[in-house]
Amino acid sequence: MTKPAAVFELQTYDYSANAWQTVDTYDTAADSRAEGNAYFDYRVHLAAGPTRLLKGGVTDLGYDNPDDYYDR
Repeated sequence: MTKPAAVFELQTYDYSANAWQTVDTYDTAADSRAEGNAYFDYRVHLAAGPTRLLKGGVTDLGYDNPDDYYDR
């Protein structure tokens, strides 16, 4: 049985909309470099504010509560 390909979703928090906004999606089935690109882009966006990286719809890195970003 093969493991399904992971899909990563990079999100940043938009305080004016009071919601997480998707920045980009990375599908490992379509791109062999997708996972590395997702983690790299996460680190780049993290410097600008609350950011999270979802893997298969579950938080892999980052914050579910954007206010936790400022408590670090």
